[in-house]
Amino acid sequence: MLRNLNTAHIDQLVINAAIKHLRGICHDSMDQLKGHNYEVLVEDCIPILEKYVREGTMFDYVINDLTAIPISTQPVGDSWDFLRKILDFSMQVLKPTGRYYTQGNGANMVDALQMYEGQLEKLSCKVDFSKETVCVPSYHELWVFYHIWKVDAAKEMQATNGSS
Repeated sequence: MLRNLNTAHIDQLVINAAIKHLRGICHDSMDQLKGHNYEVLVEDCIPILEKYVREGTMFDYVINDLTAIPISTQPVGDSWDFLRKILDFSMQVLKPTGRYYTQGNGANMVDALQMYEGQLEKLSCKVDFSKETVCVPSYHELWVFYHIWKVDAAKEMQATNGSS
């Protein structure tokens, strides 16, 4: 059972669309922005994540539905900087046993997906991931989604050294 949920949306338009088109998923939870076990924040997620990092607030799950992986020849520029910032903050607020979910990009964007996976190797904490390719009808293409988790350094050392 869900104990608590915080979600951030940058504008009310997203919430209005969810109320209208996703009633089967959201039920009446978006009709009020705050309930006994949830809060919908209508603001930029970066200041919210910064606040949670400062406070030491940790989450079991972080779901990033902000943007797709940028398409470029190198992982540089404002879009990649933004992606890295969100990823870094998200890992800082993710519990050691937590899970991070995000969309990737189209399955045909192999170079962009590989560049993203390269960014995962550069995080301040060690992570592992799985990915799943699914058909997203509204995109009219196959889309890659990532499931990322922190790797416990102690368990990693035990596995490497063969000790228990």
